[in-house]
Amino acid sequence: MFFAGYGDVKYEESDLQDSSAFSARFVPIFLFSLNDKMHVEAETEISLNEAGETEVELEYADIHYFLTDTTTVTAGKFLLPFGQFSANWHPSWINRTPWTPGIYGSHGSSQAMVPLLPILSDVGVAVQQTFYFSSKQKVFLDLYVTNGASAEAHDEEEIVDEHDEETEEVTEDEHAEAFPEVEFAATSGDNNKNKAFGGRIAYAFLPAIEIGASYYTASYDEDERLDITAQGVDVNFIGNHYLIRGEYISTETDGLTEADEHEEAQINVFKRNGWFLQGVLQAGQIWPQLGGTELVLEYAKTNKYAEAKRWVAGINYWLDARSVIKFSYEDTDVEVGDDDQRLAVQFSYGF
Repeated sequence: MFFAGYGDVKYEESDLQDSSAFSARFVPIFLFSLNDKMHVEAETEISLNEAGETEVELEYADIHYFLTDTTTVTAGKFLLPFGQFSANWHPSWINRTPWTPGIYGSHGSSQAMVPLLPILSDVGVAVQQTFYFSSKQKVFLDLYVTNGASAEAHDEEEIVDEHDEETEEVTEDEHAEAFPEVEFAATSGDNNKNKAFGGRIAYAFLPAIEIGASYYTASYDEDERLDITAQGVDVNFIGNHYLIRGEYISTETDGLTEADEHEEAQINVFKRNGWFLQGVLQAGQIWPQLGGTELVLEYAKTNKYAEAKRWVAGINYWLDARSVIKFSYEDTDVEVGDDDQRLAVQFSYGF
């Protein structure tokens, strides 16, 4: 058995919420080796809510079977390999800002930007295959089948961008303005017989470059008439004194117009896209007198139905290889809705 994980303590001020508060969480990861072929892993997040109650959430719990040296079969609840942030970068001591990139949602705190996707996890089966072309060149292939998304019960939000020509074309019918709400929470049930399918393929020239492409599709309504499809591209460049990370996501969500007595409900396709790019300069490696200092700049943008853009600037100081203090400022500009400015100081540690 092996015990790992991470945790953090954060102070955050938000103009939109008109509040400031401290928060804390502890995220243990349990790793078990049943034998040479099977490993079990589980992660739980333990945190306090605004009422002071302790909340415990199962982030993932799965078993890996190593079919060969290059093929692994995974079953259980796991983080879906869509992009790199969800599966690899989201732990707070790895993420270079106190917040999740805007295209992925808040993941524990409020945000003004409407996300394209949450950090995806689900229950199902996955296969990971690695192809070796040399000691440094690899291709990673991940495929999975899971329960999939579901319709959020009777909760639709009208988000219309009158200045977007493509939006106007999609919402030409007056009933097509309600953007469909989709629920991605992982459960042990499913509201239909359809299963979500997806995967990611990536090329890596280690240790400096990894470029990947991701896909996800599922029917989310009980009648299996409405689908959601997401595609993404991710990049990760690691230099001697810098990091460049980014992802682009586009989604297509089917939605029904309201039917009247003279016509049947029609299916409309709502398209959104967005991206983020993060640059990190490890200043302390260039100027040793700065110690563990690094500078962070991140930009995120979402388009159509909930257009917004967000800047994040920060200074991090690494106390050692697994603990960091982050000072960050965020400015979010929302096309329709309330803007937000936030300031946060976070101490994050991994173990």
